[in-house]
Amino acid sequence: MEDQDFAQVSDAGGLGIAYTFGKFDGIFGLAFSSISVGFRTTVFENAIRQNQVDQPIFSFYLGQENGQPGELIFGGYDSSKFTGSLNYVKLDEATYWQIRMDSVRAGSYEKMASGDDMTAIIDSGTSFITGPEAEVEKLAKAVGATTNLMGEYTINCDKINDIPDIVFVIEEIEYTIPGPKTVIEAQGTCLFAFLATYVPAPGPQWILGDVFMREYYTVFNYHDKTIGFAKAVREVDHDHSLGIEANFGD
Repeated sequence: MEDQDFAQVSDAGGLGIAYTFGKFDGIFGLAFSSISVGFRTTVFENAIRQNQVDQPIFSFYLGQENGQPGELIFGGYDSSKFTGSLNYVKLDEATYWQIRMDSVRAGSYEKMASGDDMTAIIDSGTSFITGPEAEVEKLAKAVGATTNLMGEYTINCDKINDIPDIVFVIEEIEYTIPGPKTVIEAQGTCLFAFLATYVPAPGPQWILGDVFMREYYTVFNYHDKTIGFAKAVREVDHDHSLGIEANFGD
């Protein structure tokens, strides 16, 4: 590919504490040039313009904790890795991959959209699911999670199977995350994989990160400005993929 700008970041601490202490190979932005530094053409935009991909789409199938690998495909998607049809949602804005949600519910908690207060971005670079502080606090309480000094939510590891499903409704379609799949267990501590964040308007209120994307195969369509979701399946073959394939783990 020709005429592509790259930049080196030697200190990513300004992005938050996770970037200060974490170890990363790099950041590969797959959103739109409308939010790139200096509005520079992104890698994927250049790939489309230079006919380096079969279709103007890329798709994610995230790996599992049991070691099952994930897969990123540029220029296509793998129909063997999901069931049913892809449900496409029109972007609210072509900045991040931002959409609107109808509601979120879990147990006794339910938040319905009111105006434009339930925008969300789909982001493979966010490990958890994030939302407004007041809403995440209510949701966590409804599933039995409590906050710690770090602002994270923990839950009794013995009660993981009692966690109710988390349901996101997008364009009247329910996307369910089983309760146990919302927990990350590490060194005897069980983290509830929701975090409270504050994003100033007109930014997105919610981020549906890896916890959501592990359950739903996700196709990003750059040309149509849509995102397609379908229920991900596990332990499948690799014979139906189209495009440029990149395998990766968690």
